[in-house]
Amino acid sequence: MTASRSAAWVLLGSATLWGLAWWPMQVLNESGVAGLPLALCTYGLAALLSLPFLWRERRAWISRPRQVLLIALPGGWAAMSFMLAMSQGDVVREMLLFYLAPAWSVLGAVFLLGESLSRTRLLAVVLALAGAMLVISAGAPIGLAAPIRPDWFTLSRPDWFALSAGLAFAAGNLATRAASKIPLASKTSLQMIGCVLCAALMLLITGTPLRMPGADAALGMVVFTGVWILGGTSTTAFGMSHLEASRSALILLAELVSAVVSASLVHQRIPLRMECLGGLLILAAATLDATHT
Repeated sequence: MTASRSAAWVLLGSATLWGLAWWPMQVLNESGVAGLPLALCTYGLAALLSLPFLWRERRAWISRPRQVLLIALPGGWAAMSFMLAMSQGDVVREMLLFYLAPAWSVLGAVFLLGESLSRTRLLAVVLALAGAMLVISAGAPIGLAAPIRPDWFTLSRPDWFALSAGLAFAAGNLATRAASKIPLASKTSLQMIGCVLCAALMLLITGTPLRMPGADAALGMVVFTGVWILGGTSTTAFGMSHLEASRSALILLAELVSAVVSASLVHQRIPLRMECLGGLLILAAATLDATHT
């Protein structure tokens, strides 16, 4: 088996694993560990374990404070918001809204990095935004004669977190691409630290109390940290570092499929017709963006 094929299988397994991350998040949420404390504790443990790698590579990032902030804060907000959306919202809906990230990446690359916007990438953005509108308005009557009501387009708190997670994820990716001299391990550690900072700030703003978790919940958080945050992050980084960017982006779509299928099976919830149509448009947009050269 070639190295690229091995990396592809590793990345596929990692994407599938991340697509199942909603399950332990919701189990821990039901056990009394809410979204913000969960993000603070799990990413705090992961950040603590990653500090030796960050310190070893300090010469590569210590003289670049701006790039450090641009990597840590968007990446941290993306991780925290994704955890809040998945643990508190409807998994199918929130995952579809999060996967608008490719559209935000295209727009960010055009307006922030000065990249050209081809017809293919413009089509990807249009498809993604159209898909988002269908997902948001899921449940509304279909037909030209159906009256439009404002409540069809209302967003819940998890919806906003899912959207902001995708936007921040795209911003973090752009910052990561720009900071080519900072090693990958340091970038990952900075994002983990950023998540801890964002969660701590949100805890202070919202006044969410921190309670000592029970033994089962504490063990669950340790397992989630080891399997998903550390294991999933490291395998994703390995796969992406050994594959072309377009191929990696296509394989990572397995995360969306894994999340939607598993959530539908576990919750015995068949996605609405509008969600299916919107999801197909978002998948098409991500595929167009990934295969565009």
